[in-house]
Amino acid sequence: MSTPPEQESLGDSASPEFLAPEVLPAGRLVNPKLTDDLCADSLKNYINDFVLRTLPNDLTRMIYLASLRDCNSGLYLHPELSHQRGLHAADRAFQICHEQVFRRLLTTRLPEYVRQLQEYIRYTGGETITMLKTWKSLQAYRATVPVGAPAASAELFFLNLGIALEILSQQTSRLQPV
Repeated sequence: MSTPPEQESLGDSASPEFLAPEVLPAGRLVNPKLTDDLCADSLKNYINDFVLRTLPNDLTRMIYLASLRDCNSGLYLHPELSHQRGLHAADRAFQICHEQVFRRLLTTRLPEYVRQLQEYIRYTGGETITMLKTWKSLQAYRATVPVGAPAASAELFFLNLGIALEILSQQTSRLQPV
């Protein structure tokens, strides 16, 4: 009778990273928090340089980052980077990026919100009137703020985006034939 795989001995070929800390070779103990932070920082730079820069503006980046966040766990799950670089490092890096984009949007002036909203609608290829009505009705943008964002900051973002939606709706309705 053979031994089930989960009970087989790992032998000498086991990777030390998967052994319990008490059997790790001396000098191999590394603070996992430090390693995660370094990995997350490096990954954050990669995300900013090669993922987020391809998007037209911060509002689009904010929506993209929120779309990567699992609504139940709050974890950011990227289809490639979560597997390649580790779930926790990717989660932390995307969380940092999301918070940075959010902070930039909090300092953005209202006319810029309107411009970014127009640009986002163009980017998605959606019909402007339909998107504006849906956004005003569902207010799904309320789910785009980072978890743990201060309530006052979140409300400022919602207010700015709500006003931008109204301005853009009025501009669009004036351009529509009667």
